[in-house]
Amino acid sequence: MITLRWGIIGAANIAKQQVIPAIRQTTNNEITAIASHSGKAEALAQQFHIPNIFHSYEALLESPDVDAVYIALPNAHHKQWALAAIQANKHVLCEKPIVLTTEDLTELQQAAKKHNVLLMEAFMYRFHPQIGKVKQLLTAGAIGEILTIRARFHFTLENWDNDIRLDPTLGGGVLNDIGCYPVNVLNYLIEESPKSVQALQGKSTIEIDTHIAVQLSYPSGILGQFDASFYGPMTQTIDIIGTTGTMQLPYAFRADENNYDGIIHYQSNNETHTIKETGNAYTEQIKAFHQAIENKESLTYTNAQMLQQTETMERIAKAL
Repeated sequence: MITLRWGIIGAANIAKQQVIPAIRQTTNNEITAIASHSGKAEALAQQFHIPNIFHSYEALLESPDVDAVYIALPNAHHKQWALAAIQANKHVLCEKPIVLTTEDLTELQQAAKKHNVLLMEAFMYRFHPQIGKVKQLLTAGAIGEILTIRARFHFTLENWDNDIRLDPTLGGGVLNDIGCYPVNVLNYLIEESPKSVQALQGKSTIEIDTHIAVQLSYPSGILGQFDASFYGPMTQTIDIIGTTGTMQLPYAFRADENNYDGIIHYQSNNETHTIKETGNAYTEQIKAFHQAIENKESLTYTNAQMLQQTETMERIAKAL
């Protein structure tokens, strides 16, 4: 297998706490460079033994020792630097939401095709084995036909003074930060784009979405519902109602909050089942990305699915 040499653009907590360790924990991946405008690059380079520190993103992208980049910048900056990386012939794994409009995503995808590099939005939860198992069970009719899927993702935001997630000019807001996960899983499990979208904003003390509830209807008749906020305790659930049973995932998006164990409860025909699936979603994401490059395969999170995600997010944002 080839060794994939990574450059890290941005020093956000998600990079420090999850993605950099994940890259280091997988075979045939190494981090050769980091660049940050926040002044944190030196500390991270020392902590994780990253040999090259760049003081500009352009310099990192010019490095011949970088094959792929992970972008952990504010949402509004994703498009600019993902495009620059693609044009520098680097593979790109970019934090979600990868961009804020379908027009921008189409431009990135066309550029990636032209430069023969991979581009993927970093929805790591899709690579935890529990999600694949849920898909398998639903396809097999474990709870009959899907009627409704309800998802929740909440956590308590601590810093209300200068957190970038509260800055509308940087693509902030709870929809972009964590509401995107329920959107993604609804589209993935239902395999349709919604035909209608209704959205509400709840509690808020500032001019940006911090507490939302959304309802979506799909062409097949399935209903999708989700809510998200920066106020409640950590809540990350999926409930699926079928014609013959129900299914619950109490650690749907961050199984690492449960010692990396994803739990699936489902009840059907008066029988109750519990399945435990263990895995590190972040390392599995890196493995899948590397495998696609190694084998010259399409990504399992496809371009069409990424476009569907961005289109749905745009529609919800307009409805809020």
